[in-house]
Amino acid sequence: MSIEGVWRVEMLGPYGWEQLSTAFLQNGRYLGAGADHHSIGSYTSSDGIVKVKLRLTQHDQTRTVFGSKKKQVDIHIEGKIKKSGKVTAIAHPPGDSKFNIKMRLTRLGELD
Repeated sequence: MSIEGVWRVEMLGPYGWEQLSTAFLQNGRYLGAGADHHSIGSYTSSDGIVKVKLRLTQHDQTRTVFGSKKKQVDIHIEGKIKKSGKVTAIAHPPGDSKFNIKMRLTRLGELD
């Protein structure tokens, strides 16, 4: 399955799955946004694995991400591409896997 397309991005929080943003993946580029943030980065996919490197920029009220409260946070996401149009993944800050957050992406549509 091609990873290119429009995706809903969710994270597992204390009260269940929380919708974070909508992401657009095309030609190795990752663009995402929600009401209070945007993300810009890149991705690779091979053999059913996707890896995303992005910078999250928060607007207005800043949320704590990976134990710190910053306007900009670098994030790595690594996940498995499922045939059902889903990706199950883990997000963490670069070089630090102690703050793993479970993520999932669900395909919403094509970019064409």
